[in-house]
Amino acid sequence: MTGIGAISSLAATAPATWQRIVGGETGIRRAPDLDPAQHPCVLRGDVDRATLPQRFLKGKAIRNASLFSRMAVEAAGEALLDAGLLDESFGPKIDLTAAGAAFGSCVGGVYDELIPAHETFLTRGTSRVPPHLHVMFPHNLAAYTVQQRFGMGGPSSTVVTACATGAQAIGDGFHAIKYGHAPLMIAGAAESTSHPLFQAGFAAMRALVTDSNDNPDGASRPFDATRAGFVLGEGAAMLVLEDLDHARARGARILVEIAGFATSNDAYHPIAPQPEGEGAARAIRSALADAGVTPDEIDHINAHAASTPAGDVAEARAIHLVFGERAGEVPVTSVKGAIGHCMAAAGALETVVAINTLVEGRIPPTRNYHTPDPEVNLNIVGNVAQEAEISIMTKHSFGLGGQNACLVLRTYQEA
Repeated sequence: MTGIGAISSLAATAPATWQRIVGGETGIRRAPDLDPAQHPCVLRGDVDRATLPQRFLKGKAIRNASLFSRMAVEAAGEALLDAGLLDESFGPKIDLTAAGAAFGSCVGGVYDELIPAHETFLTRGTSRVPPHLHVMFPHNLAAYTVQQRFGMGGPSSTVVTACATGAQAIGDGFHAIKYGHAPLMIAGAAESTSHPLFQAGFAAMRALVTDSNDNPDGASRPFDATRAGFVLGEGAAMLVLEDLDHARARGARILVEIAGFATSNDAYHPIAPQPEGEGAARAIRSALADAGVTPDEIDHINAHAASTPAGDVAEARAIHLVFGERAGEVPVTSVKGAIGHCMAAAGALETVVAINTLVEGRIPPTRNYHTPDPEVNLNIVGNVAQEAEISIMTKHSFGLGGQNACLVLRTYQEA
């Protein structure tokens, strides 16, 4: 990995997002458009639209891009700048024709573009349907927008695997390079989730926290015994992934390495995780095998842990299955108390956090962890960041439909 970019409810850049997460802050707030008479949870981790940069798209291009695509372009541009691949005018310094994109989004522009267009169609007729509708809402338009803007003509994919999407997109980008399909990939995910209908769907599922509308700061509490559901978030995160020889040839600064990746499916239930964590454990074991490392070599776990009663325990059991007696020793964190559950973008944003953890040797805190849950029984890094020497770690992402994804990351050491 040679560059990172991010947009979250905490900040519009990767460095600021990291500093606020590691400092224990949260971007979860009361959402002004959610009526408590209609919504049992009125909290969200929204991106501040007023501070969203607009550096890479102008005029018609920005008008015809949905919000998720605009966030993807900004995060991708930041990552390319961070990697030293763009000049002062934001043009590529090198030929990126062979470079590709591995992206993901759960909802694309469905809520921001398709639903409003449908309402227009019903009230004003076909003549008022936006002419660019079908090149705004589809999920793959974020990848297109980035690849077109920066001249990246290589492999292109967009995955939709619920809350595992971001980690899977990064893993797919990693494998595209590992198996020789491209020398450079930009990988990550973007999600715009502020439409009230999106919130209502999870409320109907009884997945959202409903006991903290007057206490947004304490609403999301991963692994804590009092956890009662998640808070929606949104944002985008992008990573520049390069073949080692390609990165060395251009004198790139290398942040960390992706060592392994794998996915699995619980094959159990569309909403509930497999209670014993067996499906998640398969993904973790397979990712470790892909990396050629053993569980004993893992120094830290950046967990999925969304603050749900069933999900956090299932993940904890998966960790116990894989790590055995060491499960209670390896430091574990979840940052969803800081940014909310950002759906597709969750795994991507949390991978940005994991990269900074490896680079700086600081594990960010699991916010609101006060009451240990005996069913979890893990070494949770709670409330205050922890200094640590970390060489190899895992990043977990699990989602609806039984989706599981795991990345193995390690510090880069010059041979």
